[in-house]
Amino acid sequence: MSKDMVEKREIIEELDRRIALLKAHEFDAIDVTGNQYEELNQALKKVIGVPLMGELSSVRDFVCQL
Repeated sequence: MSKDMVEKREIIEELDRRIALLKAHEFDAIDVTGNQYEELNQALKKVIGVPLMGELSSVRDFVCQL
């Protein structure tokens, strides 16, 4: 297998890993801690997670086409 193919496979595997991490926490509840900054951080992670999954999937599709 050529070096380029190995690198491409490694990139795709890493993208898959990161997408899976985001999906694993997609429906986590926000813990009410009384710390408004911690709760805000949790909410922001949820809001950012969905579009980030889309972007990572798009990058993965692009790499697959190379």
